[in-house]
Amino acid sequence: MKAFGFYKSRKYFQRVLISIMLAMAFILAGLSVANAYVLERSVKQAQEDSNLKVLTQIQYNLSYMNEIITHLSTFAFRDNYLIPLMFSEPLPAMDYIRGYNEMEKLMESSSFLQSMAVYNARDGEIYGSSSDFLVDGGVTKQRMLDWLLRSPQPLPTSRLIPVSLKRENGGIDAFAFIVADAFKPFEGTESAVILYVKSDWVFDSLRRMNGAGSGIEGEIYIRTPDGRLYADGRTEEPGGIDEAKAAGLIDPQRPSGFAVGDVGGGKSMVTYMNGIGDWTILYVQPYARLMKEVTKTREKSMLVSGAFLLLAAGVSVWLSYKLYSPIDAMLRRIRPHLPGEDRAEAAAGNELERMGDNVLRLSEKLHEIGSEQIVRKYYLRKFLSDSGWFADADMLQLIGRHGLNMSATAPLTVCVLRIDRFGSYERTATSGLMKLHRFAFVNIAEELLSARFQCEAVDMRADGVVLIVSDADTTEGSGELRRRIRDIQDTIERFYGLSLSCGVSDAVPRPAMLTSAYRQAVQLCQYMFSQGYKSIIASGDIEARLSGARRTLPEGIERRLSEALKKGQPTNAGSELEKAFSLLAAFPYEDMRRSVSDLAWAIRNTAMEIRDNRLFSLAADPETLHKLIEDNLTLEEMCLLFQSVCANICEGQRAAAPDRSEWIVGTVKELIERQFADPNLSQQSIAATVKLTSAYVGKLFKDECGMTVTEYLNEVRLEQARKLLLMTDKTIAEIMDRCGYSNQSHFFRLFKGKFGSTPKEYRLKKSLG
Repeated sequence: MKAFGFYKSRKYFQRVLISIMLAMAFILAGLSVANAYVLERSVKQAQEDSNLKVLTQIQYNLSYMNEIITHLSTFAFRDNYLIPLMFSEPLPAMDYIRGYNEMEKLMESSSFLQSMAVYNARDGEIYGSSSDFLVDGGVTKQRMLDWLLRSPQPLPTSRLIPVSLKRENGGIDAFAFIVADAFKPFEGTESAVILYVKSDWVFDSLRRMNGAGSGIEGEIYIRTPDGRLYADGRTEEPGGIDEAKAAGLIDPQRPSGFAVGDVGGGKSMVTYMNGIGDWTILYVQPYARLMKEVTKTREKSMLVSGAFLLLAAGVSVWLSYKLYSPIDAMLRRIRPHLPGEDRAEAAAGNELERMGDNVLRLSEKLHEIGSEQIVRKYYLRKFLSDSGWFADADMLQLIGRHGLNMSATAPLTVCVLRIDRFGSYERTATSGLMKLHRFAFVNIAEELLSARFQCEAVDMRADGVVLIVSDADTTEGSGELRRRIRDIQDTIERFYGLSLSCGVSDAVPRPAMLTSAYRQAVQLCQYMFSQGYKSIIASGDIEARLSGARRTLPEGIERRLSEALKKGQPTNAGSELEKAFSLLAAFPYEDMRRSVSDLAWAIRNTAMEIRDNRLFSLAADPETLHKLIEDNLTLEEMCLLFQSVCANICEGQRAAAPDRSEWIVGTVKELIERQFADPNLSQQSIAATVKLTSAYVGKLFKDECGMTVTEYLNEVRLEQARKLLLMTDKTIAEIMDRCGYSNQSHFFRLFKGKFGSTPKEYRLKKSLG
């Protein structure tokens, strides 16, 4: 009962359980139905294939039987002893005797013949061979004549026709085969031979094929064009086969087919195929017997599905409980905290709906809290940026109304926390990450400071996180504030890998003076430039820098730095930079930034002057100095950066000598490649062009390239001659002249020495492949 009460009180659990159980039931039922359907289709297809094979063999047998009868009838029609019976008028007695004997011989030689007859159209007489024909007083003879001459429609020739000679109930006992002079339908105006084939001979063959077919035997019928069905020599009306229903299942446009339907004796499977002539062969099998195994399989499948359904029900209960467990645990935690009315409603209604209502109420509450937080931040930012707009009474009222954690009577201190290297941080961090960092900084600062001071923290975007701390103006309070700020810096660096510097303003006695304190803290925070990263800067730390007039570097420092750079003296340049930055450390912030910029411009102008007056390029790009000083680097880092740039400039000048040699060699090569067609081009003329001695040019070229100027000149000329030989039809004399050679024997000797053959032989060999 306790378990039943548990399930009854959990309506959502009931939904989950019922949904899973119904889903499993539908899936298992669908699988069972689908399996039965596929199996039934497969059995039908296999049975159809088997039946068509049987009918194909029956069709072949009937065709073969028809061929045997055709040959026999043709022989009989041309028999000399039977011709008088067909055409003599009157018939001599001896011709009648000979004809009768011939018919007896044919009957004895063909076991499938029941009887035969000859019709004489001239005298309207028919002659038969059977005993009934001779002794029954003319009854059989009259039946033959009636059937032959008084048929409602002309009888087809050369084709088996169901006929009854003895039965009165409309059944058949033979198949007649009429042979006449023409293949047109028989109308009684011409003589003919009629062969009566035993019906058992035809149907016995069909029964044997039926037994040799599939394991489930059926009935084989022959359907004539008039729609009648024949089997075992009788009509099948007593057996329950409805000829009209059978005709409805047969498609006359198809040579063979397969259908399932009721043909008068219950549901049956009917397979049909065109036989001989206009016959259709039908193979009818009871559907229930065919599908017996399918029915058994379906029943077994339903039993197995039922067993699995019971198992699925048990699994559903277990799975639903497992899925519901987290929800139930959550409800147990939530329910004790609900008011009494809500708890009663939660027990009575759907637990998830009640949970949703509570979440909605919490969301509304959070929205209210969020709106209040927005208003609080708005007034805090307004106090910091425009506190002069508020009267003291108004500020006190706003502090109390919005529950700001700051004293209205005690002195207030403003602290500004800024991220060091903010330029590089802003370039690499995404906007979402920056917002997350600011949110974390505000929470960490509030948590660490509120343990000792009344404190409000607010994010001021570009100016970083601003803290308004109450009652920190005493010596003890100021020291404790510094320790707390250091804890904030260490915590943020440990968790986020970011260092922060902090500017701490002087304490102000009234909230209306918060704007001046905020501006002072922002200005103090800028002195991270000289104090270094993670510094905590109060006005007392830089008091000496804030007094006095504007400060600048001595003019001699920039001049001596420029001279050292031009002379390639990195030691002297570094010494001048150290003097400059040691003086800058005592400057006010604005004077420091301006003087650093002046130094950067001096280094940049000197580097540009060196580059313009010498045949080399500088490895260091002085243009980057102005970009780097915008990244909020410290004064110490800036000094190292300037020293690195100056060292690169000096090193670049030392590497100028090898560059000059490469420049001269390159110029010589360019002159040769442009003027190789000049016969007067030589090492002496090239040296005169570059304003150097011939010996110096030769030695420099040999050291750099490993060959003399003359050898290189011949290499260029011979390569050009080779190209002209292959690509133009010019004569060798024209090519020699174009390549700067005036002596043919000298040209031939040089060409053969390089390519192993004379120019003419080389061209002929290349043209022949």
